[in-house]
Amino acid sequence: MTEKVDALFSGDLPLPPSELGPRLERLRQTLWVAIALDVLGIPCWTSVPGAILTLYVWLSTDTDTHPDELHSTDELGQLGRLRKTATWALVFCVASLMAQIFLLSTSFYERLWGSLSVVIQHLWQSV
Repeated sequence: MTEKVDALFSGDLPLPPSELGPRLERLRQTLWVAIALDVLGIPCWTSVPGAILTLYVWLSTDTDTHPDELHSTDELGQLGRLRKTATWALVFCVASLMAQIFLLSTSFYERLWGSLSVVIQHLWQSV
């Protein structure tokens, strides 16, 4: 306690507590939603929102914007792992978007959604 009082009157204020923990959890959850949208992107056209969310997480985990003195090494390690996962998810986004471009030039989607609509009609009529 006396150290805090001494620091207060000497003008050397202590660093504020780290706020990176809850932010890391929100970014992790956002990345998992983005990865799910990326995976569903090929059949359901959700690649673009997934790519936008993935890019947001990737940009938010830039270690240059987080000063080392304010955060623990564990938090910075988690930030680095999250950025690495986001990087791989971005690579998957690019591959997924390229696959989707190719599939749009074929009749893949017509056959996929046409056959699914027939199955749904068949199930609906049998109920």
